[in-house]
Amino acid sequence: MLPRNGRVSVRSSLKSGAFLRLGAGLLTVLSVLAGADEARALDRVRATYLMRCGGCHGVEGVSGPTFVPELRDHVGTYLCSPEGRAYIVQVPNVSMSLIRDDALLAQVMNFVVFDLGGASTPAGAKPYTAQEVHELRQHPLHPTEFERARAGVLERTLAACAAKNAGH
Repeated sequence: MLPRNGRVSVRSSLKSGAFLRLGAGLLTVLSVLAGADEARALDRVRATYLMRCGGCHGVEGVSGPTFVPELRDHVGTYLCSPEGRAYIVQVPNVSMSLIRDDALLAQVMNFVVFDLGGASTPAGAKPYTAQEVHELRQHPLHPTEFERARAGVLERTLAACAAKNAGH
């Protein structure tokens, strides 16, 4: 509830425990990411994912009922084809990400496709390198084109996965 003057002060927030509740909530999220059975600090890659990607794609890669694609157990499929592999780095929120360090972005992408992607990631898929990410970032998809392109890329990538699984 707001005070009569309509302003919230730090002192009143401290007295009401709002900062403590916010801190407790943040610690809960961090413990989920770090593993409930293991008290450890988030590593740089997971912390970067949380700060730069988790707000839309979800803390654990589950975005919910939105237009934002779910990553958990799905995103690894894109590694079945060179086109799909390039696509997920060239989408605007990745290629033009505030994660400017190509090596760190490669590590975040590897966390996304290997950890969050789970069983959807094909056996033998190679991790992204800083050089590969750097080169792919030079050719970002236009913000108005990437969603339209997604269905076709995914269809061709799923076909490539099916062919690999059939032993072709």
